[in-house]
Amino acid sequence: MPCDEPETGFYGWLTERLAAFVDDLPAETLTAADQRGLPNGDVLRRILGRYCVTERTPVLLHGDLNPWNLVRAGRRGGLTIIDWEMAMIGDPLYDLVRHLHLMPTRLEMRTRMFKRWSKSLPAACVVGWEKDRQVYRWIEQIRSAYVDLDRITTGAALDVPNVRRAVDVYEMTLTAATGSLGLRMRKRGAPKLPAPLKAS
Repeated sequence: MPCDEPETGFYGWLTERLAAFVDDLPAETLTAADQRGLPNGDVLRRILGRYCVTERTPVLLHGDLNPWNLVRAGRRGGLTIIDWEMAMIGDPLYDLVRHLHLMPTRLEMRTRMFKRWSKSLPAACVVGWEKDRQVYRWIEQIRSAYVDLDRITTGAALDVPNVRRAVDVYEMTLTAATGSLGLRMRKRGAPKLPAPLKAS
C-alpha cells in the first residue's frame, strides 16, 4: 500500500534493517548488485519507504521459520521449533510470509495456511493482512536477491545444499526482486560461482 508519510513501527524498523544490511555488504557484492540493477541502501530506503502496512498487535516472532528449524519428534511426536537466534517482537503477518518464502508451497496450500492463520489469531493481530502480505513478500524477494548474490560473490556457504539450490535459481530471484522494486534488471549473465564449486 503506498504511503504518504515515512513509515515507523515494525515495518519501518524492518526496512531500515534490510537497507543497513545492504550498506554493509562487501564492495565486491555491491559492485555485482549495481551491475544487475539492484540499488544501494539509500535508494532501497526510498523505494521501500513508499509503502505502509497496517499496525497489528505485536507478538513474538521466530524470524527464520525454514524447514531446517522445524523438528518432529518421531512419527507421532509433536513439532518443535529450534534456532531462535533471529527472534524478535513484531508483526505476526511477517513471520508467516517469511516462512512461506523460505519454504515454497503450492498456491492452494498457501491459501489454506493464510486462512487458518487469520482465523486462529485475535482480530487485532490479523487486521488488514490481505493487502499487506504482498509488501512483506516483496521485502523477502529483495532480501534473497542480495543474500544470494553475496554468497555467490564471496563463496560463503555454497557447499550447504539449500544454499546451493537458492544460488542455482538466482536469475529467477533477481527477476522477482527487481520487479518488486519497480526496476529493470540489467542483463549481465548469470553470476559465476567460485571454480571449485561449479557443477561438474
